[in-house]
Amino acid sequence: MNYLIILFFIILALLSRINLKLSILLLIIILPSYLIRFSIGPIPTTLLEVSILIVFLSWLFDNRKILFKFKKRKEKSAKSYQPYPFGWEIILVLIISFIAIFIGGISNPALGIFKAYFLEPILLFILILNNLKGEKGVKQIINSLALSVLIISLFAIWQKITGQFIFNEFWARAESRRIVSFFGYPNAVALFIAPIIPLLIGTFILRLREQGKLLNFFNQIFIFLTIIAGVSSVYFAKSKGALLALIVSAIIIFFILAKKKIKIILITILILLSGLAYFQRDWIEFKMLNSLSYQIRTLQWTETIEMLKDGNLLYGSGLANYQNKIAPYHQDGFFFNKDADPDFRMKVVWGDDDQYRAERWQPLEIYLYPHNIFLNFWTELGLLGMLIFIFIIIKFLILSLKYYYQEKENKNKYLGLALFSSMTIILIHGMVDVPYFKNDLSALFWIIIALLAILKLQNNSPKIWKK
Repeated sequence: MNYLIILFFIILALLSRINLKLSILLLIIILPSYLIRFSIGPIPTTLLEVSILIVFLSWLFDNRKILFKFKKRKEKSAKSYQPYPFGWEIILVLIISFIAIFIGGISNPALGIFKAYFLEPILLFILILNNLKGEKGVKQIINSLALSVLIISLFAIWQKITGQFIFNEFWARAESRRIVSFFGYPNAVALFIAPIIPLLIGTFILRLREQGKLLNFFNQIFIFLTIIAGVSSVYFAKSKGALLALIVSAIIIFFILAKKKIKIILITILILLSGLAYFQRDWIEFKMLNSLSYQIRTLQWTETIEMLKDGNLLYGSGLANYQNKIAPYHQDGFFFNKDADPDFRMKVVWGDDDQYRAERWQPLEIYLYPHNIFLNFWTELGLLGMLIFIFIIIKFLILSLKYYYQEKENKNKYLGLALFSSMTIILIHGMVDVPYFKNDLSALFWIIIALLAILKLQNNSPKIWKK
């Protein structure tokens, strides 16, 4: 292991003993540090994973008397403790994901996925919920996410301007440039940043009411610049899924905020657009058939559904076993009409131009996941695992809207709406991508859940949660 990495862990361990809250916030800032990979003996791991474990162990040591000495609490003391929001769902997720290790056959990749995508993100959730409480905690978490977004975005903008550090030749060209920031591909930037943008906007709106504080003024500038940089990065990544998710989510939020007359107008426009789409369905189908990403996704979904129907509906493929399970159903490639040739089918099927066919043959690799949020969870965790995550997402959306509609003067109403928007973006983008099965994204998912859990405890629990 590199000496700099060891030094970082020593500093983090000391920080966690001196200031546990600050060390948790540092974990949030360094979510992309999973890109720094190494092995401890035979076990592959990342900087983020070990960092979470170090801080969690420090918290565990501080609370060892409460957690491991099962003394009866006094009635007054017991009332100050509240069950975790999403508590039983978290237990089920851990149990199901652990079982999924064995379904696909125990392997190092399966154990690694369980550790990095389920166990450690939930440990981070526990750390946040027990140490970052109330409005101050929410503010600190969002500021930490903002700092992470700003660092990623500034590097991305530099790449857009200069083309430097984009190691894919096609993405580096000026005419087809797509930024990757610290990540290996453009969509990774959009998947991480897009769900955070509504949180930043909601925080910015919420703090407009806070006046007369110089620190708040500088914080507002910081948040505003981060919003601009974050949106720019998503745009420069040219992630159609993320851009569509941001737009659709913004329309939904606008509809929620709009007055009754505006809502009627919006519904009317939506009906008219639906009618126009119906009459233009041939043109829409033509555009989809000539979209490479759509064609690839469609084939992925078709193959995955065939695999699931063939005896895997209940258990899926198991953790880290999707590529093995899908292989018998996978086709090596397909002919793609890249130049929208109206005689494409005729030339491919009946023509004798081998060069024409070769130029339009698109190889199709076996991806790690099916690129659909429901199929992703279904294949990895089985039917029950998918249903649990659907339940978590629906429950989250209902609760977050509740905080918006609950009270007209509720200070957290816009934050609740921002959380609703964040989860909506994850859900919409997840229809065509993988918004969870990556170290930073799984951690971000549970951070967003934790933010709503803090609001729930703050509103319904004793004064301890309002500090």
